[in-house]
Amino acid sequence: MAASRLHKEVALALGEGGLLGKGVPGFRPRAVQQTLAQALTDTLQNHTMLVAEAGTGIGKTFAYLVPALLSGKRTLVSTGSKNLQDQLFLKDLPALLKLLERPPKVALLKGRSNYLCHYHLNRRLADLPEDPTLVDELMRIRHWANGTVSGDFAELTSVPEDSLALVMAGSTNDNCLGRKCPEFERCALKKARDKAMEADLVVVNHHLFFADMALKETGFAEILPSCELFIFDEAHQLPDIALNHFATSVSSRQLQDIAREMLRAYAGPLRDCRPLQSAASRLQAVVADLYDLLVSASTHDWRQLREQGAVAEAMARLSEALAFARRILESQLSRDEAADHAFERASLLEARLAAFLTPAQASLTVECHRGHFVLRSSPLSVASECQGYYRQFKAGWLFTSATLTVADRFDHFIEALGLETPQELILDSPFNYPEQALLCVPRYLPEPGRVEVADKLAEIAIKLCQAAHGRTFLLFTSYQMMHQVGERLARRLDLPLLVQGMGSKRTLLSRFTQLGNAVLLGTASFWEGVDVRGKALSCVMIDKLPFASPDDPLVKARSDAVRMRNGDPFTEVLVPGAVISLKQGVGRLIRGETDRGVLVIADPRLVSRPYGAIFLDSLPPMARTRDLERALAMLKQL
Repeated sequence: MAASRLHKEVALALGEGGLLGKGVPGFRPRAVQQTLAQALTDTLQNHTMLVAEAGTGIGKTFAYLVPALLSGKRTLVSTGSKNLQDQLFLKDLPALLKLLERPPKVALLKGRSNYLCHYHLNRRLADLPEDPTLVDELMRIRHWANGTVSGDFAELTSVPEDSLALVMAGSTNDNCLGRKCPEFERCALKKARDKAMEADLVVVNHHLFFADMALKETGFAEILPSCELFIFDEAHQLPDIALNHFATSVSSRQLQDIAREMLRAYAGPLRDCRPLQSAASRLQAVVADLYDLLVSASTHDWRQLREQGAVAEAMARLSEALAFARRILESQLSRDEAADHAFERASLLEARLAAFLTPAQASLTVECHRGHFVLRSSPLSVASECQGYYRQFKAGWLFTSATLTVADRFDHFIEALGLETPQELILDSPFNYPEQALLCVPRYLPEPGRVEVADKLAEIAIKLCQAAHGRTFLLFTSYQMMHQVGERLARRLDLPLLVQGMGSKRTLLSRFTQLGNAVLLGTASFWEGVDVRGKALSCVMIDKLPFASPDDPLVKARSDAVRMRNGDPFTEVLVPGAVISLKQGVGRLIRGETDRGVLVIADPRLVSRPYGAIFLDSLPPMARTRDLERALAMLKQL
C-alpha cells in the first residue's frame, strides 16, 4: 500500500463521520490523535523509530491500532502489564475488528508462568503439600484444568492471583521438559504460541518481550523476523524491565529445587546412587546457613558483604556443594529425564554463582525475603544489547506513554534504551488543566522522615475527604505510611475506607466506584493503570515525592553506571525516575474532558528544594496554590 493511501485511510478512519465515529460508542475525533496516528504511519512506512509522549485523553490506543490494522503489516504490540494486555485484546481490539471488512488474525501471548502445566500439576497432585489451603487450591486448579481450553490462569477466579498453587501448577524455564514432556501435546503455552505464529497482530507484554531478548526462551522468536512494526505502550516501564531481564540471579529456591529433585530421583529410579542423598542434604544445609547469614546482615551491598569472613566462607561452601551436586548428577546422565534437567540447572547456576565469587563489571546485590534469598547480578547498562536487537529487524518502532519526558526532554528514556536518533513527539493532553484541576502544596508541612508526618498527613486527608464527601485517592510511597495514616483515618473519619490488601485491585476499584463516597488508600500499584472517570474521583493526595530506594537493585545498577563515569546518581537516576512516577500518580485525577478535581502533594521539598522545579515543570499545567483552604473550597464546590 502506498504511503499516501495509508495516510488517507487512517485520516478517514479517525476523522469526523469516519469508521470509528460510526462504530465506536462515544468516539470523538481529536487532532492530537490524528497527529500521533500519522506519525506512526510514517514510522511504519520508513522503518524508523518514534518516541511519543501522548498525554491523557488523546486516545493513543486507537491512534496506533488503526494504522497497524489498516496497513496489513505484521505487528507486535507490547503493553506494560497483563491487565493492560487483556484490556487491549478483549476490549479495544474487538471494537475495531468488527468494523473491518477483512479483519486480520490477532493473538494474545503471555509468559509461561501464566499458563497451566498439566505435567507439573499432576506431579504436585501425586505429592501434595502439607498446607491444607494449598491442597484446596490445587484441587480447584485441577477442577478448572479439566475444562479449560486456553489454560490461561487469568480465567481462573477461584484461586487468589498470588497463590503459590499457581506456581506449582505452572512451569518455569528451569523445569520445563519441552518436547520431552509427556503432556507436550496438551501444553497450553504451546497452543498459545501456535496461535501467535499464525496471527497478523500479536499482543504481548514487556516482560515477555525482554525475556525473549535476554533468554531466547519465550517461544515467539520465530514471529519477530516477519514483524514490520513494533509498538510499545506504557513504554516508561521499559528501562527497568529491560535491566531486570538482562540481570542474572541465583536464588535459594532454585538451589533447593535442585536438591529436592535429587532426593526424588534417589527415592525412585536412581535409588542405587547413594551420593545423590548426601549431595542433596549438603546443598540444602549450606543454602540454609547462607540464608541465616544474609537475613541478619546490616547491608545488602555485595561488595561489603563479600568482605565479611563468615559470608565469604559460606559462599565458598555453597560453591563446593553445588559443584559436588552437579558432578553426582552428571554421573547419572541419561538414566532419568528430570535428574538430567536438574544437572543442566546446576551447571547454569554454578556459572552464575561465579560472578559473586570474583569482582565483576556489574551491580551485585542481595535480596532477602521471608524464607529465601536472591543473589542478583545486574549489568551497568543494557543500551548496547538493545541496539543490537533493534538492528536485527527491518521494521518501524513506536515507544509511547503519557509519561516519558522529564521537563519536556526524552534524554533519560532514549539513553536507557539505547535508541539511535529517534523522532521525538510530545502531544499535550486535550484537557483544560488550568480550569479542571488545582494543585496544592500545603504550607507548614514537615519534611519526610519526621515523626509527626503521619499525624499531619492524616489531618490533611481528613479535611480533604470530608470536603470531597469521600471520592478520594490517598497514594503512598510505602506500605508503612499507608497503614499509619489508615489507622488514624479509621478512628476519625466516618466514610468507607478501602485499603490496598483488603481485596484485589479490581475489586477495590469496583467498590470505590459503586459506593460513591469511599476513600481508597494505595501504594505503587495504584499509581498507574487506574482509570476512574467522572464525579466518582474528585481528589488525589500523594504523601511525598516517589524517590526510589538507593538500595533497590535496579536503581543501584544504574547508579553504579553513573558513578563509573563520575556522574551524579541523584540527578541522573533518582530524580528522573521520581518525576516519571509522580506524573503517573498525578495522572489518576483527570481522566475525562468533564472531570474536575484537586491534587495535593504533601511534600514541602516540591517548593523548598532546587530540584522541585524539575517536578513542577514536568506536571500538567494545573492551577497552583499553597493555601489548603482554597483546595477545600474547590472540593466543596464540586
